[in-house]
Amino acid sequence: MTAAARRRFLSILEALRHDEIRGMLPLLGSGGRVLEIGAGSGWQARELASQGFTVEAIDVASSEYRASRVWPVIEYDGLRIPFPDASFDVVFSSNVLEHIPHVEAFQGEILRVLRPGGIAVHAMPSFSWRLWTTLAHYPWIVRQFAKRLAGDRTGLRAGPTEDATALSTSAPATRPSKLRRAAAMLGAPRHGETGTMIGELWLFSRPRWRGLFERAGFHAIATRPLGLLYSGYLVFGDLLSVAARRRLASLLGSSCIAYSMRKAT
Repeated sequence: MTAAARRRFLSILEALRHDEIRGMLPLLGSGGRVLEIGAGSGWQARELASQGFTVEAIDVASSEYRASRVWPVIEYDGLRIPFPDASFDVVFSSNVLEHIPHVEAFQGEILRVLRPGGIAVHAMPSFSWRLWTTLAHYPWIVRQFAKRLAGDRTGLRAGPTEDATALSTSAPATRPSKLRRAAAMLGAPRHGETGTMIGELWLFSRPRWRGLFERAGFHAIATRPLGLLYSGYLVFGDLLSVAARRRLASLLGSSCIAYSMRKAT
């Protein structure tokens, strides 16, 4: 992907995330101290601060957004949250938990830094997102071959999403043959830390996440579809407005689900 294409992709994605975060605001309560986990560039932390929250943001040093931060982001080791017990009224994340390999154990850290009665709100990719991203992988392959035939040397490289970059980040140090790279592209790559494109249909489902949160000790777990349809490839880009994606979500499923839960008092 060229730098210009990546900027355009990220601009579209940010517009979708802005709409989703507005949908989550009622779940966060009013005011209070918020911790954002996996804050990336920090623009969501900045958005929450503009809504009257006191916000702290953390992310790992290896974040690909490290160079484009717009908010103070504290770097940590990805294991222990660098704050004392009972520091926050709300812990928030957006499309992060699926990238944490020790996600079940990490719930204990979230509970530790929440005050009694505090809430955790996580936006997560859904079953629908995984389904439509898998189906969108194949039109993307056709497009890459067409670009290659037209002389575009970026054809058959990693696609425009975090999903597609998994093809390169998970690859061995020795560069595989062209045949092996082409064969690997025939199956859509996984998005999270575990599973496959098929297994993630369960891993991203509501029953799976609710079960995980309940085992961790959270209570009153509620889910809210955030009401937009998109795939990891954003096949139609900005040809589909937010309003159109909202209408499609009512028919084909929301690509993101917000989970809200409470720590016992």
